[in-house]
Amino acid sequence: MPKSKAEILMVFVTVPGLKDGNRMSKEILTSRLAACVTVIPGVRSMYWWEGKLARAKEAMLVVKTTRSQYRRLERKILELHSYKVPEIIAVPVVAGLPQYIEWVGGEVAN
Repeated sequence: MPKSKAEILMVFVTVPGLKDGNRMSKEILTSRLAACVTVIPGVRSMYWWEGKLARAKEAMLVVKTTRSQYRRLERKILELHSYKVPEIIAVPVVAGLPQYIEWVGGEVAN
């Protein structure tokens, strides 16, 4: 598949904080598993964990990658992440600026 036709995913990952988000983003990018990682600080999460309602101050990573690299990206996140069960959710991009889609496909390793 030509890079310009790559299927793009946005992968959402919550992390314990900005320091972890920056560290993980750098590792993901230098491994060429994503074209871009947006780190959003100040996320507040509420969730069920081990039968109890929990709250956490976190950061959110929005990772732009290709479907062909998703499994490698997931393994890298699991390797770097401190959570027992981290949030890793991939959403397909169904439309976008063609030049941006082409750029993402061109920056992610084949």
